[in-house]
Amino acid sequence: MKNICIIGSGSWGCALAIHAAKMGHNVKIWSFAQEEADLINNEKKCKFLPMATMPDNIYCTTDIKEAVDGSDLILHVTPSKFFRNILKQYKEYITNQPVIICSKGFERETLSTLSDVAKEEIPNVKLGAFSGPSHAEEVSIRNSNSYCYCL
Repeated sequence: MKNICIIGSGSWGCALAIHAAKMGHNVKIWSFAQEEADLINNEKKCKFLPMATMPDNIYCTTDIKEAVDGSDLILHVTPSKFFRNILKQYKEYITNQPVIICSKGFERETLSTLSDVAKEEIPNVKLGAFSGPSHAEEVSIRNSNSYCYCL
């Protein structure tokens, strides 16, 4: 069992959280919005995945340090336009855990890949990337045609 930090509470972040939690891992999600954190913590729902239920071993916080502290692995799952700024918010809290980029796209201003952005911002951190093919909706409800074998 691992302690997994997920940076981002959108549909893909919540789907990966559900998958990891169902595999027995403890999951902390960081959200920028208190109402999303409250929905996840109190109603066990993600506003972007209405058919899914969040397992009890998922906790959501708006405190990025709290999300990262004590984690074994960080999954960065934010829109690419916010990638660098959010990475800057938590990079000082990274100890030895790898950061797995689960976002897609490029940085608009520089046309850099997100892995290049991460290498600039956190050069001494182990980096990985995770990509599809899969859909958040299918992963969150464990559709047999779209299993996620990460973690």
